[in-house]
Amino acid sequence: MIYTRKQKNGVLKPLREDHEAALDLIEGFDGALVGLQFEGKTSLGRHLKQIRTIIDFFLKRFTKHTKLEEQIIFPYLASHIPKLNSVLQLLCSEHEELRKSIKELELLVDIFSNNISRIDQAKTIQKIREISTYLIYLLRHHIEVEHTGIYQMIDSELRQNEKKELQKMLNGKVTSYVER
Repeated sequence: MIYTRKQKNGVLKPLREDHEAALDLIEGFDGALVGLQFEGKTSLGRHLKQIRTIIDFFLKRFTKHTKLEEQIIFPYLASHIPKLNSVLQLLCSEHEELRKSIKELELLVDIFSNNISRIDQAKTIQKIREISTYLIYLLRHHIEVEHTGIYQMIDSELRQNEKKELQKMLNGKVTSYVER
């Protein structure tokens, strides 16, 4: 099943909204990357600003999101639905890979912004595109797995009292990206 952005509300609604915000941001990401490479100095500031907005989202918002999953949701699921353990471990390693890639992207954008030579600019843009393409793919796949696997399991496999218990654990610790 493909994630359609029209999933249930429930205990994970704010986390689903974070995913939607991330997907919305990365839709314009590739355009900014192409513009950075081909449009020249007139649009440079606009494209760098768009890329920095995406980096900022991940450094501030999505990092909090992944920590909630790693510290509350995934351990809870591991104890209540043990068959998910290998998938949960994979998702945690993807979280780490996402964090690492964002930090690397931030560093490259900082280097690019520091008036480097044209040759170095071209090399840096190429590295930015490589990391960003990987990041976009990884993020889309990661969100798909969480929605069609983990989040649906919470909706379908946990009993109502378990969902309430999980909600109680999350209360006050999670709000949607829009409300932050």
